[in-house]
Amino acid sequence: MLLAGRFETRRRLGAGGLAEVFAATDRSTNTEVAVKLLHAHLARDGATCERFRREVAIARALEHPGIVRVFDLHEHQGRPLISMELLRGRTLHERVLREGPVPPQEARRIALEICCALRAAHHEGVVHRDLKPQNVFLTAAGAVKVLDFGLARIAGQARLTVGDAVAGTPGYIAPEVLAGEGGDARADLYALGAVWFEMLTGRRACDSGALRIEGRDAEVLQRALEPDPERRFLDASQLLRALGGTAVPAPPPAAPPLSAGDYDVLVHDVVRPRAPMQPIESVLQQLGAGASLGWKWRLLGAGQAVLVSGASRKTAEVAAALCAAQGLPVTVRPVSRRPASEEWLARHGGWILALLTGAATAVLCAIFAASYAWVAGALALGYALSWGLRPPASEAPLSGLPAHTSSLLRLADGVARRARVVRARRPALAALAQQAEDAARRAQAAGDDDAMAQRLLEMAASMDDALATPGETNRGSAAHHVRCKGPA
Repeated sequence: MLLAGRFETRRRLGAGGLAEVFAATDRSTNTEVAVKLLHAHLARDGATCERFRREVAIARALEHPGIVRVFDLHEHQGRPLISMELLRGRTLHERVLREGPVPPQEARRIALEICCALRAAHHEGVVHRDLKPQNVFLTAAGAVKVLDFGLARIAGQARLTVGDAVAGTPGYIAPEVLAGEGGDARADLYALGAVWFEMLTGRRACDSGALRIEGRDAEVLQRALEPDPERRFLDASQLLRALGGTAVPAPPPAAPPLSAGDYDVLVHDVVRPRAPMQPIESVLQQLGAGASLGWKWRLLGAGQAVLVSGASRKTAEVAAALCAAQGLPVTVRPVSRRPASEEWLARHGGWILALLTGAATAVLCAIFAASYAWVAGALALGYALSWGLRPPASEAPLSGLPAHTSSLLRLADGVARRARVVRARRPALAALAQQAEDAARRAQAAGDDDAMAQRLLEMAASMDDALATPGETNRGSAAHHVRCKGPA
């Protein structure tokens, strides 16, 4: 069969839900290539065709021996097709399916080669978003190639997903992506951890319950598969160092995610005679937030207040646990159970109580022929009594944020925290700390920005290295340092 007037197919290599792949000869160059032809029933789907075009544009921009080479985009009878490098060998999925677990040393080598390819992609602002054994090819010569950048995203590009769809393959999707966040380079590192786990055990990480890995790979693998991205490796360079045997600094404590949802967190009984606000101040610090003086005084007066409003269940539970650790009783309630009058009374209770007490005092003054000067005092007393009403939920120190915004703001908060520590411990690096603080402020104003996220990850990794002791960064022999092939 002749495709696009130039590709003479030799044999069918396989097919997936999106396209079928053929080995072919390019008549114009007399070379052997692989041709990926979109299924006929998908040719009229604009989003799918755009995915094809995007895969060509992204892959052609990535020149690395660990990434399959893509040549060009063509069309055959209205169906787009991609010409690419013809590989001989099998996918990692086929290798594990037929032969079982991969020996640890070989699994580490494959993971290292994948990580080198990911580092090159991330350096160009590309997040793969669909790394899995089926998209890793082991050539007959022993090389490792990363395939299929069809779901990849370049910093600044619009997402291709529609509605609530999540890009990727179940079992390899990072938890934060499943929660609705966009996912930055750390999502690829989670997927690599899942692929590595599957190589070692022959089972998918998501099907294995508690992960039990032993040996020299255990610590590195556990960190790659850390559900919280703030506890994961910051970038592929950090993971490469760990794969090479060099210790990577542990991440500092991070504020919990503040994703939006349908729950409020009410904190109670905060009065402490010696240090009335110390427990709540500690909680606010751990949450990376501050509260106005008015909110704090109302909290003391009412004995309870909404600390986090409109948050997801997970966010609410984390905030509740932090309060409990400080001895503060809390209630997690659905927003639907928030009394309709609560917000109105909190906002208008001051002048209502002032008017009521003032009016009552004026009546008493008239009855007993007393001075109306008492009315002014009554008005002040009524307003003071309003401090016994809890502050409005809309003025809570924290509120749930859209997942994408929450993710970037949390990363920016982590960078700002690191910058403060660098400024205190390493005065000579004050310029680095200032750059990081400026970047964090820009991120907080930018919203969902992939390029900014990548910049913040790089700065966070630099500051972690700067804060680490010499023993943390230099442990391991020179032979353990990893040098990738091709462009970094």
